[in-house]
Amino acid sequence: MLEAIRYNLTNLANISGRDSRSTFWFYVLFLMIVYAVISFGLSFVAGGALVMDAVHSARGGADDAAIQQHVISRMGNMIRISMWGSAIMYFLMTMLLAASFTRRLHDSNRPGWIAGAAVALQLLSIALTIGMIGEMASFVETLKPGDAAAMQAAIQAHRTKYALSGLLSWLPLLLVVVFGIWPSSDGDNLYGQEPEHL
Repeated sequence: MLEAIRYNLTNLANISGRDSRSTFWFYVLFLMIVYAVISFGLSFVAGGALVMDAVHSARGGADDAAIQQHVISRMGNMIRISMWGSAIMYFLMTMLLAASFTRRLHDSNRPGWIAGAAVALQLLSIALTIGMIGEMASFVETLKPGDAAAMQAAIQAHRTKYALSGLLSWLPLLLVVVFGIWPSSDGDNLYGQEPEHL
């Protein structure tokens, strides 16, 4: 596993040749673990800051409605930070995975343009996410915690509005999964010699 990770990290710009399924998926697992650890750490820090801020407001003698409104306004800032962090992480993960995915496609005797299509779809999804940051944060900041039904209706309307963007973000993942598990071609092929299984 470590050899597969090392190999991929030293070949980030190399789109020629072939990667076996095991080499590719060990590297994907490594990237997913890194992403999860960073995401958890950022969420823990941001969530902890939000809770501590609410506790300080409560100790300051604020009533429940004022505390809820303060927390919601702070959530707008948290949404901004979270969405920017996600966009940056998705961009970095896309760049770290692009060459490896291309070599994996070559191993199953598929052209590398499929990886290019997955990268383009992912970059489009990231651009849409960045375009929504201000609007999403403003939306959260305008929620009224005292009226649960109105809040739920507003959230549902917003969810529907951005459903297409959410679906778009799943297409690159689907391409990576489908073509990542595709069987290797036996022996040498158009893209090079059969790779070692790391």
